[in-house]
Amino acid sequence: MTGTADSPAKRVRRGGARRSTLSDVARVAGVSVGTVSNFLNHRDKVAPATQEAIEQAIVLLDFVPNGQARSLARGRSRTVGMIVTDLANSFFVDIARGAEEAATAAGHSLLVASSVNAEQKQQELLRVFDEARFAGILIAPFEAAADYREPEGLRGPSVVLNVARPVHYGSSVVSDDELGGYLAARHMIELGRRWLHFVGGPVRLAPIQERLDGVRRAVDETDGVALTVEHVAFEDHLAEGAAIGRRLRELGPLVRPDAVVSTSDLVALSIIHTVQGALRVPEDLAVIGYDNNAAARDAAIPVSTVAQAGMEMGAVAFELLLEELSGDPHQRRMVSLEPHLVVRASSSPAG
Repeated sequence: MTGTADSPAKRVRRGGARRSTLSDVARVAGVSVGTVSNFLNHRDKVAPATQEAIEQAIVLLDFVPNGQARSLARGRSRTVGMIVTDLANSFFVDIARGAEEAATAAGHSLLVASSVNAEQKQQELLRVFDEARFAGILIAPFEAAADYREPEGLRGPSVVLNVARPVHYGSSVVSDDELGGYLAARHMIELGRRWLHFVGGPVRLAPIQERLDGVRRAVDETDGVALTVEHVAFEDHLAEGAAIGRRLRELGPLVRPDAVVSTSDLVALSIIHTVQGALRVPEDLAVIGYDNNAAARDAAIPVSTVAQAGMEMGAVAFELLLEELSGDPHQRRMVSLEPHLVVRASSSPAG
């Protein structure tokens, strides 16, 4: 081999010591690096003869374009960051699954992280996503308060989930929580229950307040139905439910509600577990939860619930984000999805 100069291709490929680069492709094809970049990103701007030369160089060099590097050169990756508040809640898992399926179909990847319902963690994740120059952000914000506040550190294209966002900030996807509360209470009333005990909290959260509004609407339109309300912290769903269950056990039949409407399946499940042995469910006490959590479905007494369209919410949110990423004129909007009632044994023996 001495005395014979290697071709650029042979110099690059010998021994497989390193991956071929954009510069290698340009050298073999006899064009500039900028022309190769145009070929990879805007092929229509490159003359057919030059396209053929670059294609041959790519095959010869076994060149694999670095998609992340290319997208960063354009100022944007094809990765979308998603922040949810609690991955222990199957509702947020469903949201993530729906968004992931939509992202994959659109040729994007999705990175999901949990803020564990902590504002500091949410801000840290937003900072990391911003530094990574993700294409956009899907976020179910920490503490979805009734008076909406844009999450600190949220920049660039984004869509908010599970809380209504003023359209001047951007698009959002929510579940109709007022309707969900109404469906739960209406179900109990139609079963003949006349004293509903609402359990939800914290009430400062918009979804909780809206569900209570729906319960009140159902009660107000029916004569002879009473409503009591208990706001709880929900820092520990099982402990909160157990405490409520113990209080219900101690009450006599004349001073005890005959139905519990909970804004959490896990609280409803804990109440049922705690009252067993003292009260019959649903004969003495009918119970309904919210979210259609897998644990409530598989319990010894399956829990009636209001199911939200989690996967649809994730998919719709991603489609709204694609509108933001396209750069085309579009109308920012809030999309509301309808929940539906799921009747099981905790409210109706036939359920």
